[in-house]
Amino acid sequence: MQPITAGVVGLGSMGMGWHCEQLSRLEGFDLIAGCDPSEERRAQAREQFGIETHADYDEMLTRADLDLVVVATPSAMHRDHVVAALEAGKHCVCEKPLCMNLAECDEIIEAAEHSGRMMSGYQNRRWDSEHLSAMATVRDGVLGEIFFTKQISMSYSPIMRTYGVKEFRPQWRAEKRYGGGLLYDFGPHRIDQLLQLLDYPEVRDVYCELQGRVWSDEVDDYCLVVIRFANGVTSQVETTTVARLGLGGTLIVGRDGAYRDGTIAVGEGDDLREYPAPQFERDWDAYYRNVHAHLTEGEALAVPLWQARAMIAVIDAALRSAESGEVVGHG
Repeated sequence: MQPITAGVVGLGSMGMGWHCEQLSRLEGFDLIAGCDPSEERRAQAREQFGIETHADYDEMLTRADLDLVVVATPSAMHRDHVVAALEAGKHCVCEKPLCMNLAECDEIIEAAEHSGRMMSGYQNRRWDSEHLSAMATVRDGVLGEIFFTKQISMSYSPIMRTYGVKEFRPQWRAEKRYGGGLLYDFGPHRIDQLLQLLDYPEVRDVYCELQGRVWSDEVDDYCLVVIRFANGVTSQVETTTVARLGLGGTLIVGRDGAYRDGTIAVGEGDDLREYPAPQFERDWDAYYRNVHAHLTEGEALAVPLWQARAMIAVIDAALRSAESGEVVGHG
């Protein structure tokens, strides 16, 4: 199998604990480099993965032996680090969210088109077992015309203040200047799943409410996004980390049936019946297997930029709605 050499910028919880781990383990990738301003993180990466490390990002980008750059820095830094990688002639994968708004997304698309290099947002949660089950159910047509969907994820967790590494800022996800908040942290997964589930219908308008209640007074630890599509479907995405009695799951309601968390219900009255939806194993490695196949065999990219743009466009509209308190048009 043709190897793809890779380097990761941002050796934090996601960069080292996630991307370096995957790339060092998966066949077809050769993890050779890492970049971080923290000498402690660089030393840990050298010890754990046996890679060469760099304190300076531009220095890493000059390496002729580097094919792929993975951007795993805090969210507000993504645009600059992605564009720099593309302009240096490297293929690029970027942690979610791809960027902070639609304007930045279009700058990334322009840079990717100009460079001729692959660019993809890391949306590994498309391969969640429950999402694969919901996808198969909708594609089978058993639910008929879809009326509305709900994705709810409620828990009590200080993760916004603790998931970052101590060498940087454990609490950066609770700070606005770094792109913190649940809309940017969990929203990209849920909204990306939703758009894929519904096969990217035209968005009519978006309403969003963001609240910072416990973990931050700068960004949201409660997020509600309501999306109305031109085809009549209404979707709700709601997440929080301040609910001590948690609640979670996916509900899809159609004319002929409903899906909830791996169960399908069809019929009515005495003929109402429930049965298991198709079951799948979670397969987050599928994302990088696709990247490898795309670069070496020309396989279609699973997460192309136009799909990342569709997700960012919803987040962009959601932010405008939260600021104005009004329903806003899409685009």
